[in-house]
Amino acid sequence: MTGPSFLCGQFAMLLLAAGSARGSGIFFRKSPPASYRLGLQISGFALLVLSLLLKFYNNDFPIVAMTTWIGLLSLEVLLATLICTALNARKRSSR
Repeated sequence: MTGPSFLCGQFAMLLLAAGSARGSGIFFRKSPPASYRLGLQISGFALLVLSLLLKFYNNDFPIVAMTTWIGLLSLEVLLATLICTALNARKRSSR
């Protein structure tokens, strides 16, 4: 279950980025209210927990599952960073 776990984690990273003060300026034209950003962050954390549970569900050894999940998490953060950078560059070039 690496694929669904990775997708859940990737969406979680993008939700966490959109829920931050700086990242919301990249994803939205106008900065959303703090309650909306908090909802995005809570949704992101819920998807991270789901990603971890999917990883545990498929693996017999919890230590291996946790180590693999942490490794995937680093790739998800890297990919989310690249997506945010590309969106920010595109947004600046259109001005």
